[in-house]
Amino acid sequence: MRKLSLPQRGFLLFSAVTLAVGLSTVRTSAKVSGVCGNCHTMHNSQDGAAIMHSGDGAGWAADGTFTSGTATDTPAGYLLIANCVGCHSSTTADQTIIQLGENRIPIVFNTAGYPADALAGGNFYQVAQADYDGYGHNVYGISEIDSKLSAAPGNTRCSGIASSCHNTLAVAPSGHNYDRGGCQGCHFFVFHHQDNDEYRFLNSHDEPQGAYVQGVEHASWEHPDETTATDHNFYKGVDKLADGGHDGVDLRTTHSISSYCGGCHNAFHNNDGTGTDVWLRHPTDIALPEEGEYAAYNPVTGYEIQSPVAWINPAAAQRDEAIVMCLSCHRVHGSQHPDILRWDYSGMIADEPNDDGCFVCHTTKD
Repeated sequence: MRKLSLPQRGFLLFSAVTLAVGLSTVRTSAKVSGVCGNCHTMHNSQDGAAIMHSGDGAGWAADGTFTSGTATDTPAGYLLIANCVGCHSSTTADQTIIQLGENRIPIVFNTAGYPADALAGGNFYQVAQADYDGYGHNVYGISEIDSKLSAAPGNTRCSGIASSCHNTLAVAPSGHNYDRGGCQGCHFFVFHHQDNDEYRFLNSHDEPQGAYVQGVEHASWEHPDETTATDHNFYKGVDKLADGGHDGVDLRTTHSISSYCGGCHNAFHNNDGTGTDVWLRHPTDIALPEEGEYAAYNPVTGYEIQSPVAWINPAAAQRDEAIVMCLSCHRVHGSQHPDILRWDYSGMIADEPNDDGCFVCHTTKD
């Protein structure tokens, strides 16, 4: 089912970054430094052996070497030793950060098991297994196209083009996805050799017109055992009900993480048009109320990694600017639970003692 051999055109490593993030800026920088040979090879050979590795299981080994998979003589674009998936994979079940000098490479795919301390976006391990499509985004080079869904749920964009990146990320680069299949369907433009002011390279083909996500990224990448009330990622959000009732998908205006998700899932989380109190599905890009059952959750002083919120101003979080977002309930890469949820939905039972998951916000319903 899995394959890590990607066509090379247009692919860059998307997150080999050095981060020293302060909360004085809304966006982050990610300029790579160090030995060029960590990521590049001039001739794809060393002592007569190919350096580039691809194929099933390619990734960083426990000893810090890039190995496994299949050594190949086929050169990669940009003189890279691997493609996006390979560089951000580990052949272990626990490594989620690879340290190369001053550079920290986030691991989003552990091929030996789902890591106990997955990063904020989760991990692709589960969705890479057979019959686990609902546990993550299907991405080219990690899993095939979803066996049950022909397009991204809630998508009405480019719906007539099966290989559009708005439909699926599990197809090869082509003219229908700007020659950016897989990882670069979301991380459209990457900036490894210059300071970047876009959150985790989350942008789109409209990036020159301002279509990118803002946020503040903590250096620990939201490890569960390192998260505190202040040491975690801060995502950009917007209160669309207080902002003229816009539909929340204009990334060029909002720069919010939920607006970004709406690029593919744009028909999901709005009301039915009859009023702001009528919701067909759980709303996003709205303020987390400060009264009633929600009053007990103050993410400024008691942030819960299992139910994070976005902020109107990520650089100066205030309780009245806490925003419900898509990632309040979901991981973005993959999860251990169905529907890419942060928790097991079958365990969310009203009127039973439980302060996890849904009940972090809905504090009186347990």
